[in-house]
Amino acid sequence: MKRLFIILALSFAAAGISLAVSFFAPLPIPFYQDFSVMYFTDLGLLHGISIYAYPAQLAFIKTLTPASFTFHPNPYPPWYALATVFLGLLPIQAAARMWFLINLALISATAWLLTPGWKVIPHILAALAAIMFIPTFGLLIVGQYSAPVLLGAALFIKSTREKSSAWTAAGLLLMTFKPHIGGILFLAGFVWLVFEKAPFARRALIFTIFGGLFLAAAGFVADPAWPLTYLQSLGRYRDIPGVQTCGLCASLSVSLVRLVSGQSNTGVAAWVGLILAAGAGIMLFWRFRAHLKDSAALTVLSATLTLLIDPYLLNYDYILLLAPLFWLARRDKLAALVYVIPWAALALGRNGNGLLALAGLVTFILILRQPIDAPSREAYNGFITIK
Repeated sequence: MKRLFIILALSFAAAGISLAVSFFAPLPIPFYQDFSVMYFTDLGLLHGISIYAYPAQLAFIKTLTPASFTFHPNPYPPWYALATVFLGLLPIQAAARMWFLINLALISATAWLLTPGWKVIPHILAALAAIMFIPTFGLLIVGQYSAPVLLGAALFIKSTREKSSAWTAAGLLLMTFKPHIGGILFLAGFVWLVFEKAPFARRALIFTIFGGLFLAAAGFVADPAWPLTYLQSLGRYRDIPGVQTCGLCASLSVSLVRLVSGQSNTGVAAWVGLILAAGAGIMLFWRFRAHLKDSAALTVLSATLTLLIDPYLLNYDYILLLAPLFWLARRDKLAALVYVIPWAALALGRNGNGLLALAGLVTFILILRQPIDAPSREAYNGFITIK
């Protein structure tokens, strides 16, 4: 009880400080970029507008924003809007700063979870390295939404190691917040629980199923017909100019299509992604099938596989690389090279997106070349431990 009280007290203190910073700190956080989709979705919900009622949202937002502002359909599941609806209570500038701080906290917590047993200073350095990773930097600036998925992966690794059923389920459910990058991770983790015979895994499965049902039921608060309207919203989002061609995509499949044809096309890239998925899946299963019982190895492989085969990846989605990079840290010094590659992409601007795909491919190769020995006693499910 005392520990719970301390956690709650610290949480309230952190929330108060974050709120004060959001209102008064002169952080130059852009608020009419990606974050604006979340904000105006939340604001509309607070005014009784369903989160996928796009025409009603447009009419509402038109009265609040500059004429040049373009609002895109919400492409995320309803529980994301419900989890962030409090942001709609704040002015947009303060809300953008608050979301920046929340993303900062989520990524720092991820680094902490992926470095178990480290001392305080190495923990802090790991968090700084995670924050200064170029995909992370881009995510923080535009206010993107990928951080919960990465946190879910880290939480799944730690909680399965510690056999915590509730936190294992929480990690899996966080992966659903952005399905197109969390889907493979969720499926891999769920299947791992199905085949894991430990009692905690049975409980974690039950918690995950009931947690998923709760999220689905709560979704009807955000939109009474959400299973149908969500699919319609995805269709509207797909029809946005530039989404099909996706000149900003940084995925390997789109890069290959662009290299061959000179044009970007996510439809063609999806077929290329299927071929990549088959090839990469076969190689990974052949190489690591005996180690798929290790939840950390499975999660790292799933994150890497996502970055290899998903056609619709933008630069900030490559924060998923942090999981395999921490896994590789004690195993291969070339992991530092993967960390540095995105910095070159920053110097090249949009023309550097292909380097992010290269970073994912190099990560895949580094994982394949690792010796298949049992983790040492000092290792924590494959992650480096500093005593």
